[in-house]
Parts: sequence; structure tokens; C-alpha cells
Amino acid sequence: MNKIVLSSAVVVLGALSAASFAAEDAKIISKEAAITAALAAVDVEVLGIRHDEPDTQWDVFVKKGEKAYEVEVNALTGEIVAAEEESLAEIQAELSGDLSHEGTLGDVDK
Repeated sequence: MNKIVLSSAVVVLGALSAASFAAEDAKIISKEAAITAALAAVDVEVLGIRHDEPDTQWDVFVKKGEKAYEVEVNALTGEIVAAEEESLAEIQAELSGDLSHEGTLGDVDK
């Protein structure tokens, strides 16, 4: 009887050890992948991001449902400068470089 209990304990410990080694060797997802998954869970899609040099900020373009937004993030502090609803056409023009950070055609931010 003691042999059965001891054998069972060895099997259980062996299984737990194998599980802990598997967890240590497993590759975890990146922060970016975690952020993407979290945003998808609340139905927010990142359309693009660009560095707006004249304003020293990141322009992050997102879509939630049928609405699209530009969120301006201070590139030095991480603070939100502004968040405004924009049309998908305007966002596509800004991301392509056809529209500047000031909304002027031909004055590009690339």
C-alpha cells in the first residue's frame, strides 16, 4: 500500500514538474499582440499610427464600430493631446501622406 501511495506521489510530482518546465519554455506573446487582442475584445481596431514630427506626437488612428478617431499622443510624455472623430477617408489620406497634420493637401508629414 505504501508503494502505491509513493508511486502515485512520484507520478503527480513528475507531472507537475513537466508542466512547470513547459510553462518556462513556452514563448509568450508580445506586448503589441496583447494590446491588439485587448482592443479586439472591446471592438476597437487600430487603423494605423504615424509620428507627427512638427507636433512631436504620435497620431494613432482607431475605429470602433462605424466611427473612426484620431488620438494624438505626446511622444515625449505619453499624455493624450487630443482625440477627435474623423472620417475614414480623412484617416486614409493622413496615413498615406496625402493630407498633413494640419489638414492641408500637399503639405505632407512623411
